[in-house]
This record gives sequence, structure tokens and C-alpha cells, in this order.
Amino acid sequence: MTDATDLFFNVFRNKNRFRILKLLSNKELCASELQKELMIEQTNLSHDLKCLINCQFITVRKNGRKRIYKISPETKELVEEVSKHIKKYELYLKKCNIIKEEENEEI
Repeated sequence: MTDATDLFFNVFRNKNRFRILKLLSNKELCASELQKELMIEQTNLSHDLKCLINCQFITVRKNGRKRIYKISPETKELVEEVSKHIKKYELYLKKCNIIKEEENEEI
């Protein structure tokens, strides 16, 4: 059985999901706006949005025929802190041979 910590980090590990969260940190967006920014297939976007909704990292509301996505306040705060951390430690993350080895093992 996978524990909640593993599940939590699996959400953030997916590049598209994290990019969605970063975009939604700036403003609410509909699916077509997200797809245009991310340049990914609709099916992949739908899958990632459903995951983020199920995990309650984002919410969705209808506005006419459009579905508008919004990041939760707690998730927004977390994404902003993670983004700052990434920016601050980017050089060290890229130099870390252990991370590189782990990435190669997953391929």
C-alpha cells in the first residue's frame, strides 16, 4: 500500500501537473487556455486536471459552457514556496549526481 507522502509527491513529480499548478497560481484559467500554454493533448490535460481536482489541489466551476479552474489557497502557497526553492537551489540540483543516477534507473 502506498502511503500518503508518496502519493502527494507523485502529483508534483508529474511535470504537466506542476506546470498547471504554476499557471493557476497566477490566475484562473479554462481548459483551452491551459492547453494553449502547455501545448499538450486534450486527453493528457483532462487526465491531469482530474487528478488535481480529486486531490483537491484545484477546484472547477462552470461559467457558461466553459469550466474554469482555480488553485486552492494552500496549494498556491506551496507551489510558490517550491518554485522559490527550485530557483534558489537550481544549480545544486543540476549538479547532484545522486539525482542523475536515480533518473537513469527509472528509464
